[in-house]
Amino acid sequence: MPLIKRYANRKLYDPGTRRYVTLDDLAELVRQGEEVRVIDHQTGDDLTTVTLLQVIFEEEKRIGGLLPQVMLTRLIKSGGMALSGMREAVHAFLDPGAHLNMGIQRRLDRLVDSGRLSSEESQWIASLLLDPELELEMIFPVEDQAEPEQIEALLKEVQRLEEALKELESGA
Repeated sequence: MPLIKRYANRKLYDPGTRRYVTLDDLAELVRQGEEVRVIDHQTGDDLTTVTLLQVIFEEEKRIGGLLPQVMLTRLIKSGGMALSGMREAVHAFLDPGAHLNMGIQRRLDRLVDSGRLSSEESQWIASLLLDPELELEMIFPVEDQAEPEQIEALLKEVQRLEEALKELESGA
């Protein structure tokens, strides 16, 4: 994993290759499958996330249309709630098995809390539905990865189902 040092003048230096690198160089490393880590030269603070966001920003400036303006505007308007929802969606994309299991467990807990299921029934259903060994490749095989439009449609469907579940819970 390349360790990149960022200096106060914002220059990025790769001690492994003994040369300065650009944001484009970092983007290329990531595209090649490298896990890069960027630290502040003076403090040692981890600046990886901020630097990768800068890479995305530069891509947006260069090619445009990477992130829809509507999405960015809504993120800013809604503040923390939208960002936490986006974080959850990213986690769901990166580890769909764990996200699926958490969603099932959360819903079973709600049903127990509302008295619709007993604790024993919930445990039995969980034993049938929850799979601790569910892996990303089982849901999205590498050769068969989902397109962004498919993911967006699935997220909308999940939201619709959550709203329907809320209506059912409030009606009982």
